[in-house]
Amino acid sequence: MSEKHLKTGDALPPFTGKLRLFAMRFCPYAERSVLVLNAKKLEYDLVHIDLDNKPEWIFSFSPKGTVPALEYEAGKAIFDSNVINVYLDEKYPDPPLQSSDPLRRAQDKLIVELFAAAQSAYYTAAFNAQALTPTSAENYHKGLELLQKEIEARNTTYLFGDQPGLVDYTLWPFLERFLALPLLGKSEFAIEQDKYAVLLKYIEAMKNVDAVKAYCLAPDTHAKFTESRAKGNPDYNMLDTSNVCCMRPRKKKE
Repeated sequence: MSEKHLKTGDALPPFTGKLRLFAMRFCPYAERSVLVLNAKKLEYDLVHIDLDNKPEWIFSFSPKGTVPALEYEAGKAIFDSNVINVYLDEKYPDPPLQSSDPLRRAQDKLIVELFAAAQSAYYTAAFNAQALTPTSAENYHKGLELLQKEIEARNTTYLFGDQPGLVDYTLWPFLERFLALPLLGKSEFAIEQDKYAVLLKYIEAMKNVDAVKAYCLAPDTHAKFTESRAKGNPDYNMLDTSNVCCMRPRKKKE
């Protein structure tokens, strides 16, 4: 799948009959839906969108022009990662990514809700550093500590159990990006081994999940994109190689 982000004036690619996800390569919310599609082993097309120069047709699939949006039939779509992922889990139930127990499903949602403070602190640290306050790092670490306690309490490899589930795929994209913060000079947001041994073990387990490995980016890659966005010129196509010629240059004649 191409890493090129389509922009204003670009044509909508033809619908192939597969599920089609509209995303942005560095968006954690879009990644949530990519991970679920991967976990379900579904065939799908992925179309990346330049969120600063949105193609006109994206509004036909997502009224606010946000990603992700999922085209499930030609011209018909739903949007918002939470809505998309629950739909996918119910429409394609193998493997199930949510507990059959209503209480456990509710508890999973509460984990995500309580983790939101860490996500908010991340956005401030990454993209609006001048707005950081002493409570920013405090809220970030409170979120990490709550998550680590829940992992310890459940005593399973993943929050969902022996295999990752929707709660894991919902949290992972942010944990992936948190690892880039020290590379951006935010050492107070580092996830240190001596404090977060259990959480780091969980992070390593998630990195090795096939659905994650197929889409995960390294911390330095996230850091480069974050820097470009923070400077007001996000390099959406930094991973795109579609215009790179693979032919070897001819040797100069002696």
